[in-house]
Amino acid sequence: MIHTKKYMNNQTAKELSVQWIRRLKFRHLEMLVVLGRTGSFGRAAALCGLSQPALSKWVKDLEQSLGVILFERSTRRMSLSEDGALVMRHAERVLADMARLHGQLEARREGKAGRLHVGLLAALAPVVMPEVLARVQESGWAIDVQTVEDTMDRMVPLLHERRLDLIIGRLGSREYASGLNHRLLFEDRLCVAAPTTHPLARRRRPVSWADACAYPWIIPPAESPLRGMFEHTLAHERLPPPRVALESASVLTNYHVARRLGCLFATSERVVALFAEQGLLRRIPLSFAAAPNAIAMLWSGEATPLLERFMALIEKEVGADPGARG
Repeated sequence: MIHTKKYMNNQTAKELSVQWIRRLKFRHLEMLVVLGRTGSFGRAAALCGLSQPALSKWVKDLEQSLGVILFERSTRRMSLSEDGALVMRHAERVLADMARLHGQLEARREGKAGRLHVGLLAALAPVVMPEVLARVQESGWAIDVQTVEDTMDRMVPLLHERRLDLIIGRLGSREYASGLNHRLLFEDRLCVAAPTTHPLARRRRPVSWADACAYPWIIPPAESPLRGMFEHTLAHERLPPPRVALESASVLTNYHVARRLGCLFATSERVVALFAEQGLLRRIPLSFAAAPNAIAMLWSGEATPLLERFMALIEKEVGADPGARG
C-alpha cells in the first residue's frame, strides 16, 4: 500500500482533508466505526450493505484524502493505526452527539425539558435514584431520565464517548486520572453482605476473612474495579480464592442467589442498610484493603444547564458538600 505521507506535502494534505470534511456524511462515520470495531473488511462490508472491494476502495480514498494511514493490514489481521484510533474516537463522539441531539429533540416534542443518560453502579441505584426521581416528580420538572446500571470499567468509556451524560459511582484512582470532572457526594464503605439466615450473620464471635472464605461467594465481574479490590484483599490476607457460585454486579440477583445458596457478596454499606431495614441482609464486620469510599458524580466536558440542574438536585438529596468539587 502507498503511504500517502511520502508523496504528499503538508499543504496538499490539509487541502484534501478540508475537502473530505466538507463531503463528509454520517454514513461515512458509521462505516468507519463499524470497520474499526469489527477489524474485518468482510464483516464490516456485510454490516454496511457494501461489497468488500467497494469498502476497501472507500478506505483507501479516505486515507489519501486525510493524508494518514487509518488501518494497518497484514495477511492475518487488520487493526487501527494511531491516527485511525484518533479519527475513530472523534467519529464515535460525533455519532453519539447526534444520537443525543435526537433524544433531546424527541423529549422536547413530548413536552419535557430534555433527556439525560445516567450510569450508576448497581449497588448505588437503589440508594440514590428513588429519592432523586421522587423530588423531580414533586417539583413538576418534566425531564426524561434513562439509567444504565453497570461497573465503572464499562461506564467510563461510555462517558468519554458521550453515550452517557453522567455517572454516579465509586471514585478510584482510575477515574481521577481519566480527565473527567467530578463532584463528591458522600462516603460509602464497601462491605461484605450476607442473608440474615447465613451462619456468619448469626455468629456472635468475631469473623475473619478466613471464616468468610470457607463459604461460597458471589464475586464482582472480571476486570471491574470491585473485583480488583476483592482480589487485593484476599492477597493482603494471604488467602486462596473462595468457591465462586456466580459472577454478578446485580444487587437483586446477588441477594436472591445468596439467600438460596448461602453465599456472601461485596456491596455498598448503604445498600446493606437498605435491605437490613426489611430484615433481608446483614453486614459482616470485615474490611476491604485499600478500597475507596468516595462516591461521586462524574461527567465529561462542560455540563449543560440541564445536567447542572440535575446534579444540583442529586447533591441536595444525598447531602453532598457543595465545596467538594474537582
